[in-house]
Amino acid sequence: MIDYHVHTRYCGHATGEMEEYVRAGIEAGLAEIGFSCHYPYPEQFEDPPPDCVIPAGKFGEYIEEVLRLGEKYRGGITVRLGAEFDWLGPEFSYHPFECARRLGFDFCLCSVHVVDGVLVDYTPSVLREGLCRFAGGIDGVWRRYFETVARMSAPGWCTTVGHLDLVKKFSSHLELAPRQDHSQIIGEALDRIAASGLVLEVNTSGWDKPCAEQYPTWKIIEQAVARGIRFTAGSDAHAPGEVGRHFDRLKDIFACLGVRRLVRFEKLQPLEFEIP
Repeated sequence: MIDYHVHTRYCGHATGEMEEYVRAGIEAGLAEIGFSCHYPYPEQFEDPPPDCVIPAGKFGEYIEEVLRLGEKYRGGITVRLGAEFDWLGPEFSYHPFECARRLGFDFCLCSVHVVDGVLVDYTPSVLREGLCRFAGGIDGVWRRYFETVARMSAPGWCTTVGHLDLVKKFSSHLELAPRQDHSQIIGEALDRIAASGLVLEVNTSGWDKPCAEQYPTWKIIEQAVARGIRFTAGSDAHAPGEVGRHFDRLKDIFACLGVRRLVRFEKLQPLEFEIP
């Protein structure tokens, strides 16, 4: 198996040295580990809270450390270089795939965390405070979130769409649970991903969050399979002990839904492999 969603202390909100993550990947029996620390925000973007992304001045150091570890552990595990890019809207300048190509990345993961200035996955209180900005409250948040995911999922924008339904993270809180059926807008986002040829991440961190299930839901994975969308796997680890977490459960889901192959990346090229 592979784990293509791994953060480190460089992001400011994860713990542990990068080498500890690599060793954890080896102990978990992974064939590949992909570092995906948060890419620096553009200069003109105001950080929602501090310590969300790698500071621009530290990003070169992060790249150097990934490459060093790749050489050191060659033959034991493949270490992939990547980053997680936030969709911040068309008014901000960076283009994830072009940044990734220029920096020699293996993959680039794109995700939505901020919707109309509101962080949807930070804390329940932050999300509650932001509901007033959306017509329809939490259902308005969900609509805008999936509209944003669909807009982000353009051809050539990234390699991978991360934790597709992250907006559900706090839905175990009654006032943050949607009342309406959002299957149509979710389906439109999936149609866009399929048409763009992007890979969809199945992210196991949700089992350790209030929503208590993987991102995305079983039903969404099933709908993605029906559309011919390909998948990769990520733990969203923020500590070495979280590398490869719940991957046995993940493999069971793939087996039940008839998913036999996943996608890994090398220099932005998707390469399929059989799930062991």
